[in-house]
Amino acid sequence: MKLKRTIRISLLLFVSISIAYFAYDEIDLLHKSSKTRESVLKEIDDPSLPKDYVVLYYFHGTIRCKACLEMETNAKRVIESYFPSQYEAGILRWKVANIDLPENYHYLEDYIIMYNTLVIQEFIDDKPGEWKELWHAWELSEKKAQYIEYIRNEIASFLEVN
Repeated sequence: MKLKRTIRISLLLFVSISIAYFAYDEIDLLHKSSKTRESVLKEIDDPSLPKDYVVLYYFHGTIRCKACLEMETNAKRVIESYFPSQYEAGILRWKVANIDLPENYHYLEDYIIMYNTLVIQEFIDDKPGEWKELWHAWELSEKKAQYIEYIRNEIASFLEVN
């Protein structure tokens, strides 16, 4: 009898803790998503960074395949290999965002995207300017050399370098 009671109390305690953790996680997620986009941007504002720059975004979902992970890795490699001085100076920036998270939903409307993709955008005086979705990234994702060349050319075009 005592063993059954101990097991019952243990299970009840486990369920209670699980529910409390789930509730805490949901409240935390709601709190994070209630921040305005402007407040998030102010939090990351660094006065030492240039006001004119280009951002290469990689947008992905929560569930990611091997090709998705390789696209991200190779895009970052292009930045680090071909544009290291611009990257270090903050003229070229890299941002990865999970579009399944509420705090990133605005990207879906900003760039009219619905799936994993690369987007490049210029910012002038910290204000968004021209942007382009890199459509061919998926087509070339399994052709590493061509993918890298495509991404390099698009970045160079936005940075206006050869």
